[in-house]
Amino acid sequence: MEINSWDFGVRINGDNLFLDALTLNAMLAIADTEQFDFVSNVPGRTFPYGMSVEIVRRSFYRDSMTGVSSPHHSEHVTSWLYEKPDLGRRYVYRNTICPDAAGLRLAVDTPEDVEQASRIIKRGGADSSRLTLRQIYEFATKDEKPTPWQGSAGPLLIAEIGGNHEGDFEVAKAMCKQAIESGADCVKFQLYRGDTLVSKVESPERHKHFQKFELTREQHIHLAEMCREAGVGYTASVWDMEMLEWIDPYLEFYKIGSGDLTAWPVLREFARRGKPILLSTGLATMEEVLQTVAQIQQVDERYKQPEMLCLMQCTSMYPIPDSDANLRVMDAFRAQTGLAVGYSDHTVGSRALLAAAALGADALEFHFTDAREGKTFRDHQVSLTALEVKQLKYEISKACLLRGSCVKQPAPSELVNHHEISFRRGVYLNRTVSAGEAISDNDIVLLRPNIGTDARDAMTVVGKSAETNIGEGQALCPELMEDPKK
Repeated sequence: MEINSWDFGVRINGDNLFLDALTLNAMLAIADTEQFDFVSNVPGRTFPYGMSVEIVRRSFYRDSMTGVSSPHHSEHVTSWLYEKPDLGRRYVYRNTICPDAAGLRLAVDTPEDVEQASRIIKRGGADSSRLTLRQIYEFATKDEKPTPWQGSAGPLLIAEIGGNHEGDFEVAKAMCKQAIESGADCVKFQLYRGDTLVSKVESPERHKHFQKFELTREQHIHLAEMCREAGVGYTASVWDMEMLEWIDPYLEFYKIGSGDLTAWPVLREFARRGKPILLSTGLATMEEVLQTVAQIQQVDERYKQPEMLCLMQCTSMYPIPDSDANLRVMDAFRAQTGLAVGYSDHTVGSRALLAAAALGADALEFHFTDAREGKTFRDHQVSLTALEVKQLKYEISKACLLRGSCVKQPAPSELVNHHEISFRRGVYLNRTVSAGEAISDNDIVLLRPNIGTDARDAMTVVGKSAETNIGEGQALCPELMEDPKK
């Protein structure tokens, strides 16, 4: 501060992640009136722990701390000022915006604090750095909304039958039954009519293809009820808004296929209905994805929450080489939007799905078939069978277990076996030292187990005298040494 000749210093601790910008700006405005030496929102704790702001006049602080040599006050910077409340002109800024937040713990000091902070940031999404005090309080104290992107093995597993029935309702029913029995969390179909999806003038062959794969309203509802009766989720990519009217009661969330990512009028209609949306992003650039996300969120701000919108990395080709899966795009989606992320697979086999689960995908979509042999329709070649889904589900549950949490701390298996002692080194003597003899750095050696004095504190024993005879190879415990400064 001396170098820059600043009038005030602002103290915000490093473990205070959730500073309300409105609070900071208001306190800075008070300090700017030049009427006060010390502006703080700490006394009385009307704000949460972890949302502390202190603004102190430089000259006042210099004069107040003259002669204060306590290590405690040097470390905590402003503690001396709280012990001397009569010093200087003070203003205590109180929380009148969200009084319920008084005393809430938001400082990040423990693994539990990290987990809570992670939940708040996740719920805040891309706007987490701009959350208000009331929003932070609600995210910290209110129960999280259940996410539809949660499956029995971790991520939601969606078995996409799609058009693999090739227009045969009996085949569709048989595949649906197998998908239910495979352990998938959700079975998915596609609803379309050739006349409302493809121009028969500009693309007559594709128009005929989609007409061939059509199922009737009654057939689609039968499939949905099969899933419901089995206690398995049902969903569909609905490419026809008239069909949405009668299938909507069976849908817990909407799946938007990659081809409709830029069909903004259609997406806005889905968003107006207010159900969670799973959005595939094949063919798109990041800019196009963000533009589409903005279109959805303009209709309903709830789509800023990860439980309402999940972005699926997808490559719209059948099959794709492994190099085109590009799973790390999920990390970019999460960083750019704060939304849930997932992966829609078009590779051969299940390796990409397992890798996506290990990378933290919230939802996984894969094509499903009864058999690949003898099938000519392209989707069968990138599809999994019931046995393969069962194996994938087992592998994914293991991968999710291996992922663990974001908190780095000793594992229970390490602690229960006391490996923090047996695997680490402590300070030992490499010769016998007689009572009263000073210990030099040449007298010590670092050995396992870590008892007595931790290896990190090895130099603290140098210069101390032995209280009693200490033998070679003996751990240097504090009670065996005398501090020469005393």
